[in-house]
Amino acid sequence: MALVLCPECGEETLDQLVNCPICAKPLGSAKSGTNAKTARLLLFGLIFEGGVLTATLCNMMGLTRLAIGLGVVGIVGLMLFLLKLNAER
Repeated sequence: MALVLCPECGEETLDQLVNCPICAKPLGSAKSGTNAKTARLLLFGLIFEGGVLTATLCNMMGLTRLAIGLGVVGIVGLMLFLLKLNAER
C-alpha cells in the first residue's frame, strides 16, 4: 500500500481508497491504478490458461514436443502471475 495526496484537500491517504476520508472527493488516480493492476493480473492468468489448454489439446493430438513447449509457456505465465500478485501486496 502506498500513500497518495488528495487533489482537493492535500491530505495523504491510502492509494486503495476511492474517496478521500477527509473531504470525500474522489481519488481518480487510485481507481486507475487498480484497473491497471487488474488488467495485468488478468493477462498473466490468460497466458497460464491458454498455455495449459493448448498443451493439453496438442498432447491429445500426439504433438508431444509442442505440448511440452506450450506447457512451459503456461508455467511461466503462472509464475509471472504469482510473482506479480505477491509484489502488489
